[in-house]
Amino acid sequence: MFGGSGKKLKIDEELYSKIEVAAKTLGCSLEEFVVQTLSREVDKVILSNNSGDMSPEELARIENSLKGLGYLE
Repeated sequence: MFGGSGKKLKIDEELYSKIEVAAKTLGCSLEEFVVQTLSREVDKVILSNNSGDMSPEELARIENSLKGLGYLE
């Protein structure tokens, strides 16, 4: 389980093992890997769900900002 500020998330053993391998491959901690990966994916979902409410220019600006912060590739 991962926890910070009292919050915890249960992850099955197989996925946990894969996360360990991925984090080790990238040279970062498990928590760092999980937080970065979840942040990137959450931003993608939020962007895709709200895309109808924004102009293409606004979407491009937000996408560029997220790329600059390292959340998107």
